[in-house]
Amino acid sequence: MKKIFLLAFAAIAFAACNDSKNDEKTVLNDVIKIHDTVMAHSDQLMHDKMKLDTLLKTADDTAKTKISLLISKLNNADGQMEDFMQKFDPEQKGKSHDYMMNYLTAQKIRIHAVDSMINSSVKESSEYLKHLKK
Repeated sequence: MKKIFLLAFAAIAFAACNDSKNDEKTVLNDVIKIHDTVMAHSDQLMHDKMKLDTLLKTADDTAKTKISLLISKLNNADGQMEDFMQKFDPEQKGKSHDYMMNYLTAQKIRIHAVDSMINSSVKESSEYLKHLKK
C-alpha cells in the first residue's frame, strides 16, 4: 500500500512538473511570436528612418521639427527593441516555476509595449512620407 501511494505521489508530482514546463513554454512561445512580428516591422522602421534623415537635410524649419520628432519616435522604438533583445533571457536556469511565469509574463507585456511603440511610430512616419509623395 505504501509503495502504491509513493508511486501515485511521484506520478502526480511528475505530471505537475510537466504541466509547469508546458505553461512556461506556452508563455515563452507567445513572447517569441510577438518578437518575430516586431522584427518584421523593423525593416520598415529603418526604411522610413533613412528617408526621413534624407528629407531632414533639405527641409524648412517647420518640416524639420516634424521630421525630427518622427525620427526621434523611430529611434526610441528601435532602442526599446534592442534593449529588450539584449536583456531577454529565456533560460533563467535554476529558477522556480513561479519566478519563470512572472518573468515570462512580464517579458510578454514588455514586448507587447515595444510592438505597439514600433507600430505607432512606423504608421506615423509612413503616413507622413506618403503625404509628401502626393
